[in-house]
Amino acid sequence: MRSIAVLLAALVLAPVALAEEPGGGTPSPPRQIVVSKSVTPVQKAAILEEMLNKETDRRVDLDAKIAALTQENSQLALAQEALARDKASADGELARTRDALSRVQRDFETLRGDYTRITKTVGLALGFIAPLTLLIFGLLGWLLFITRKLAARVHDVPTLARIGEYEGHVAHLHDQLNAEKNRNAVLRERLANLGIAD
Repeated sequence: MRSIAVLLAALVLAPVALAEEPGGGTPSPPRQIVVSKSVTPVQKAAILEEMLNKETDRRVDLDAKIAALTQENSQLALAQEALARDKASADGELARTRDALSRVQRDFETLRGDYTRITKTVGLALGFIAPLTLLIFGLLGWLLFITRKLAARVHDVPTLARIGEYEGHVAHLHDQLNAEKNRNAVLRERLANLGIAD
């Protein structure tokens, strides 16, 4: 059966010569056979069988290359999917970072506005605070001066001596008052004995 197919192929290919173009990695076109009238059918069949074997080998090599390329393509597809997942994760992280940065920037703007308002308020209040502070320090100095004067007078030795003298006079006057009270009581008793009433 195979020999019949080879013969039919030989008849179809007609008088052609074996020619193979150099092409590096590109597949070469099917070989053509130049069949002269002196070639026998057996030789034709051998040539065609050799061509068929070479074509089969070439197809096996191509199938192996296709399988390798398919495997490499699947690996590249997996790597592309992993890169897409990493990119999605990085995009999400970038979006979160941008949100955090925008929040920090809003907070910074709010703080800067508050600082500006506080600075203006302090600047306006300094006109009132400075004289008030000077007045308070003046009052404190005056109170300190008065307190020192009072302390000097209170702790002065002549003042303490005078206080002692006053206390002695008060005690003497108290004794005199008690003596007068006793004398009055004795006089009343004598007048009562004499029958003289107040």
